[in-house]
Amino acid sequence: MSAEKVGKRYAKALFDEAVSTGSLDAIYADLELINATLISSKELKAVFKSPVIPSHKKAVITTQIFNGKVNQLTENFLQLLVQHNREGYVQDVIAAFVKQYNESKGISEVTVTTASELDAANEQKIISFIKEKSGYPNVKINKKTDADIIGGFIVDFGGKLYDNSVRYKLSKIKKEISLN
Repeated sequence: MSAEKVGKRYAKALFDEAVSTGSLDAIYADLELINATLISSKELKAVFKSPVIPSHKKAVITTQIFNGKVNQLTENFLQLLVQHNREGYVQDVIAAFVKQYNESKGISEVTVTTASELDAANEQKIISFIKEKSGYPNVKINKKTDADIIGGFIVDFGGKLYDNSVRYKLSKIKKEISLN
């Protein structure tokens, strides 16, 4: 089974349970913490992906790291992933859960890449553009900076890429010149 399918299946189960227990926002916050921990700790990510480390040791490690820091439902869910040898898919589950969460809350999540920090006026313009295009009342912006784009911005939104960077425009001009 593909990582995406595993992620969606387990995320749906967790999402449904979180909704039924009224702890959706708490579970979302827990998953953000777990994802941040996995991103910052290559060792933990390696432990989760390792076929050599037995499940019971992974369960102990998971408990030691997250016990008392996350909701009991979240901790039980992590243990379930470990018991079913799906701990290597935890980030896929988190991504699928966040997608379901955003849809349920009417949040459109976008990534904006700029050459320098995005100012408030341009951020508001991008938020208005995304609200209009997506129909969602809320927009969450993940900001990135990349000096290589020289200027302008790139918006990654809903599987679509709006590239209004100077780098892209220069590459278009270069192609046009080379064709002549």
